[in-house]
Amino acid sequence: MLNFHLSIVQQIAILALQLGVIIFAARFCGDFCKKIKMPSVLGELLAGIIIGPYLLGGIPLGLHGMENGLFGVLQSITVSGEAITGEAVINNVTFQSYHSSLYALATVGSVLLLFMSGLETDLRMFIRYSLAGTLVGVGGVIFSFLFGAGIGVFMLDLPFMHPCSLFLGILSTATSVGITARILSEQKKIDTPEGVTTLAAAVIDDVLGIICLAVVMGIVSVPGDGGTDWGQIGLISLKCILFWLLATAAGLIVAGSVAKLLKRFKSPTVYATLSFGIALIAAGLFEQQGLAMIIGAYVTGLSLSKTDISFALQRSLRGLYQFLVPVFFVVMGMLVDIRVFADMQVLKIGLIYSILAIAAKVIGCALPALFMNFNIKGALRIGTGMVPRGEVALIIAGIGMTTIYNGKPVLDANLFGVAVIMTLLTTLLAPPLLSIILKSPGSGVRKEGKDMSVVHTCFNFQTQVLAEFILRHLEENLKREDYMLSQLDKESGVMQIRKNDLSFALIVNNAELTFESNPDEVPFIKAIMFETIVHIHLELEHLKQAADPAEVRKDFLASPADFAPENRHLHRSMLDKALVTKPVIMELKSNDKNGVFNELISVLAQKKLISDARTCLQEVIKRENVASTCLQNGIALPHARTDTVKKLTVAIGIRHDGYNFDSLDGQPSRIFVLCLSPQSADSPHIECLATISAILGDEENIQRILNAANPQEVCDIFRK
Repeated sequence: MLNFHLSIVQQIAILALQLGVIIFAARFCGDFCKKIKMPSVLGELLAGIIIGPYLLGGIPLGLHGMENGLFGVLQSITVSGEAITGEAVINNVTFQSYHSSLYALATVGSVLLLFMSGLETDLRMFIRYSLAGTLVGVGGVIFSFLFGAGIGVFMLDLPFMHPCSLFLGILSTATSVGITARILSEQKKIDTPEGVTTLAAAVIDDVLGIICLAVVMGIVSVPGDGGTDWGQIGLISLKCILFWLLATAAGLIVAGSVAKLLKRFKSPTVYATLSFGIALIAAGLFEQQGLAMIIGAYVTGLSLSKTDISFALQRSLRGLYQFLVPVFFVVMGMLVDIRVFADMQVLKIGLIYSILAIAAKVIGCALPALFMNFNIKGALRIGTGMVPRGEVALIIAGIGMTTIYNGKPVLDANLFGVAVIMTLLTTLLAPPLLSIILKSPGSGVRKEGKDMSVVHTCFNFQTQVLAEFILRHLEENLKREDYMLSQLDKESGVMQIRKNDLSFALIVNNAELTFESNPDEVPFIKAIMFETIVHIHLELEHLKQAADPAEVRKDFLASPADFAPENRHLHRSMLDKALVTKPVIMELKSNDKNGVFNELISVLAQKKLISDARTCLQEVIKRENVASTCLQNGIALPHARTDTVKKLTVAIGIRHDGYNFDSLDGQPSRIFVLCLSPQSADSPHIECLATISAILGDEENIQRILNAANPQEVCDIFRK
């Protein structure tokens, strides 16, 4: 029975428990799917199914308010032929509902998802592919509606214009733009021709779906064989289209002024919060006008995507995105009642319906794309991207269950089960299929739309380290000029730079920085690069005067007392893995510094810890020429960052009679510890050097190393 006596505090406590479980389930399942090369959104949907009310979430906990489980459905009471739930009153139907506060929070997550998707969309490309998106969306709706309604005609023996057939057709037209947008974003394909066309088509698809729903609801509202007010239905359809078009046009027109107003708040966090508030207002207005909330959110994001604050908005809202969006997909997974699989008839119709739903979208969307400069690969990407139904189909199915026609729900429990199977299969199959197709190499268009106004300005700095150093100073100078920068995408190496109407991209490829811009922006690019390099030279001159490396290395060796006792194990544990292979030479044979380096590198090469010994030697010598690493007390710590190693690598060499190698105190160097770290990956290089210097800063340790009988004893001294 329903329990209507939970206090507000108890309801909030239950919501807190639910959110905590959802966050962990989404993270674990999402990360697991990433490890097996599947989209994380798939893991989040599966997490919802697993912890939902029909599996683990429905296990009774024996606690007040959780008698049906943490995510258990609300029990119903039948009164006078009506089933009453916490959400709805439905004639002769038990409609299982969920905690409204949790679903409301998930809905906010869907709004944020589409708002961020709009921000990530390239507006110029969106406009360029709007025609293609419209044709793709129309094709998908027509094919899907006919295939879906055909299920009612051929498998349920119903007339084509029967509300049940029409609802099955509408269910098939739905497209979960949220799921598709998430996959495109994760694959870095959201601003490609296929990505933009898919999102544009999905938005068109949703608008047409809402219009179709309005038409069908108009038909259903007339019981029996009565006529339909097509004039009223036409007005509803026209209102939906006009409101969407006018809202989009208005958003694009006022976006610049809105961005300037928001920037007055100075803090990116503040104007990001306010921009999301605008998205929520737009979502609410769209819903009030009979359109989906997610369309209003996407229109808002798309309008602000061309402004110079779009990158700051994405950065500032990323944390909220990581919280709300997984909640949304987990809750969508919870709506799936897996018990429908027990009915073979429902399962049979559901499988056929699912196959037709997938085929309808792929065929209906791919065919128009083939006539819009897309090749077969691009058309398949678009068609597959339109396959997932997700929350849109579930929402429409819920409307079908609560809509009464001739005294009965349009969709009974069995047909709702069919809709759930179709939604589940299209939602679960689309992410991996789309991910595989997107990863296949090659362009999706027949002719690349080469923009002759785009030019490339290249700067080569010989080494990646130098390029990254200059890049950091360049970012500071651009920020001083009030330019907005996106975060550098490490995978693609692209950074977007904007200020008002100016926009260009910076592509980082190892030691090369390439600007992609319009010709008018080239003088500014060259000027900012020139000033950045001049500024770096001036700073380097000051550095040479203020800090001589020969003076700094006098204090390089640290004392063990410099490391707090609680941190010593943490620092020294880094050496454990590096010393597993015992890379120790008990008596060096070379008589010169480069020869010693070569011996140490050769030991590592023999153990297959170095990919290119010659290159490694050159990089170690190059580092040594900048400032000698031969310190006092007979210690030398040669080191370098080099991509000839994949991880932190250490080699130890001993020469008991020592070498005279330009040491600080003029004494022979007797213990050499070579430390190598990869240049293009994160590695505790400095921490390793600091730890080794602390160990060798103890004269007792030095004597123990010199007195060691074998490599194992030497390694044990460093470890213990």
